[in-house]
Amino acid sequence: MDAAIDLELFGVSPRPAVYDGLGGWRADFAGAAAPMLDTKAEGPIDPFLDMQAMLLEMTKELRERFQRFQSQKASAERDADIAEDEAVRKLAQSDAKAAIEAVSLIVRTLEKIDSLQRTLIGERAEAEAARGEPEDEAALAAEFDQLVEKRVMERLNAAREDWRREAGIGGDAAARAENGP
Repeated sequence: MDAAIDLELFGVSPRPAVYDGLGGWRADFAGAAAPMLDTKAEGPIDPFLDMQAMLLEMTKELRERFQRFQSQKASAERDADIAEDEAVRKLAQSDAKAAIEAVSLIVRTLEKIDSLQRTLIGERAEAEAARGEPEDEAALAAEFDQLVEKRVMERLNAAREDWRREAGIGGDAAARAENGP
C-alpha cells in the first residue's frame, strides 16, 4: 500500500526555508513603521558605566534647564523693573520667584547627582580593592619586579650552595679543615 503523508498537516513545509530578511514583511509594513530588533533585553555590559552615563546625561540636561531658568529669571526681573502696570509687575515678580525656586531645585538635584557619582566611584574602588586588583599599573609592575628579583636571588643562592657542596668549598669540608683531623 502506497500512503502519501501531507507534511503541512504537521506545520512542516515540504519546501526548504529561505531567509530573505524582512522581504516577506515589507508588503505588510508598506507606509508604516518598520519592525526593529529589540535591544532592551540585552543587559548592560557594565552596570557602573551604565549608571555613570545616565548620571552624566541627567547632569547635562539639568545644566541646560538651569541656564534656561536663569535667563527666564533675568527676563522676569527686567520686565518687573520696567513694568508700569502693577498687575504686570506682580506677574513678572512671581515669574522671577518661580524661576528662582526652579534654579534652587536644580542646584539641589545636581548636588545629589554629584554625591551619587562620588559614592559610585568609591564603591567601585572598594570592589576593585576587595578583588585584589591594584589601581595603579606602575605599582603592579613594581610588585612583579620585586617578586622576580626575590625568586632570582633564591635560585642564585641555591645554585651557589650546590656548587660549594660539589666543589667541597665551605660546608662540611671547611668545618673539618678548621677543626682538624
